[in-house]
Amino acid sequence: MEIRDIVVGVISETLHKTPPELTDDRKLVDLAEDSIALFELLIRFEQALGDRIRYEDIAHIETVGDVIAYASTLPADLLKSALNRTQNTPL
Repeated sequence: MEIRDIVVGVISETLHKTPPELTDDRKLVDLAEDSIALFELLIRFEQALGDRIRYEDIAHIETVGDVIAYASTLPADLLKSALNRTQNTPL
């Protein structure tokens, strides 16, 4: 499973969107029903990554592609853990 698959899976599950809707240029604010849904998305990513995400790291994130780019900067062992969490436990 690729980083993109992990990210799209979490967004799809949380915001109730199909993966084909989650193109890299889609803005998260347009996909979410409200700010609470965006906050829930942040929490789900923290659960998937098993770590707290710092505001400074994500303040610039606006699109699905931005989330994928951010996830690509994370250590490989953290992403591997996220993959195991997304496959073995419901978010």
